[in-house]
Amino acid sequence: MTKYFAKKTACSNGHLHASKREAKRCDQLHLLQRGREIEGLTIEPKFEFVIDGKPVKMGNGRTASYRPDFTYMERGKLIAEDVKGMVVRDFPLRAALFRHLYPDWELRLT
Repeated sequence: MTKYFAKKTACSNGHLHASKREAKRCDQLHLLQRGREIEGLTIEPKFEFVIDGKPVKMGNGRTASYRPDFTYMERGKLIAEDVKGMVVRDFPLRAALFRHLYPDWELRLT
């Protein structure tokens, strides 16, 4: 059992996701890609937070970053999508940093 009662689930493409909802969305996005409505679908890419050429470091020494569930291009627009059953404590700050540091990307919550 996970912290937020989500059950790890594989999508029909074999990717293991944090929840059933996320696995279902992955299946939908793969269908959209096959239908050429989106392109370049990526699962859990990592966006590191860098300010003035320096990585933002947390107290434990790790680089601060954000991993949306999916990224893809839709009608020429870059999309970072996160499937949220509930918004966890640090998400609003990560979302704000992502939007500021990656202004060419649209962040979608589904």
